[in-house]
Amino acid sequence: MTYDLVALVDGRPSSDDVLAGLAAAGEDLGVRAVSGGAVIQLCDEEERPLVSIELPLLVQVPGEVERMLGTEPGTVDTPAWWVEIRASALEGARELAEKYADTLVSRLGGKVWTSSGLGPAVAASEGTH
Repeated sequence: MTYDLVALVDGRPSSDDVLAGLAAAGEDLGVRAVSGGAVIQLCDEEERPLVSIELPLLVQVPGEVERMLGTEPGTVDTPAWWVEIRASALEGARELAEKYADTLVSRLGGKVWTSSGLGPAVAASEGTH
C-alpha cells in the first residue's frame, strides 16, 4: 500500500529546492525521471522506486486545496504550490517521502498534508501526521 503526501508550499520550488529535498531524503539513492519528466523517482540500489515526486502545480483558486483534500475551508492560503509525493510500500520509503516534503516546506514555507490531515513540516518528522 502506498503512502501519499502533498507538500503545499508558499513559493515555486526551484531546482535547488528539489535537489535539497532529494539530498535530505538520501544521497545514496538513485534518481530517475519517468512519465516524460513529469515524475522523479528515488530508487534503491536494486532500482526499485521508493518515492515518486510529481512536478509542482500552482493552485490559485481560493478553497481549491481544501476541496481537493477534503480539509476544512481556510486552512491553506492561495496561491500555493502543490507537490504530490507518493511512497511505495517498501521499507523506509515513507520516511524518505516525509524527509523530502519536510525539506521543501522548511525552505519555502507551507504545510504537509497526509491522510491524517494538514500540518507544519515539523509534524512529519515527529510522526504526528
